[in-house]
Amino acid sequence: MKILHLHVILLIIFLGTAQIAYAAHAGKIQDFSLPGIDGRVYRLSDFKGKVVIVNFWATWCAACVEEMPSLNRLYGQFRDRGLVVLGISVDRTGEKVKSFLKKHPVDYPVLLDQKGEVFVGKYTIQGLPATYLVDQEGFLREEAKGKIDFLSDTFRGKVELLLKGGDGR
Repeated sequence: MKILHLHVILLIIFLGTAQIAYAAHAGKIQDFSLPGIDGRVYRLSDFKGKVVIVNFWATWCAACVEEMPSLNRLYGQFRDRGLVVLGISVDRTGEKVKSFLKKHPVDYPVLLDQKGEVFVGKYTIQGLPATYLVDQEGFLREEAKGKIDFLSDTFRGKVELLLKGGDGR
């Protein structure tokens, strides 16, 4: 009986911790400035008023490469309604990223975080891929670790709701 109580207490502590972690991330997302492979400098705050997907990836990350086509299709479906996608490569060389994108092109801007200034310095991400869905006011509405299907009904629904002015939850 004592073991059952211990499990219940641990479950309550775990659930409470998860909610606290979510609440800690539910605020405004940190702004950043990074160069794109196109030579332009991108700041997240430049896209206030738009729904933004920030996707951290690398050329050597199999899961990242697998999810890129669905992210690109989602962007194509919603960019005219205000969706912005910023793909942030954590590869160490821009030439490697450019070469990769010749074989696997995407329509959204790809930024370079070669020194980990945003990946580690601001967001403290511990794995790839990592995706953040940000609303028009810069608030984090969804955080996904690992490969996701951007065309799933669940993710598409959250994007559509945010684009309509809802809160995406």
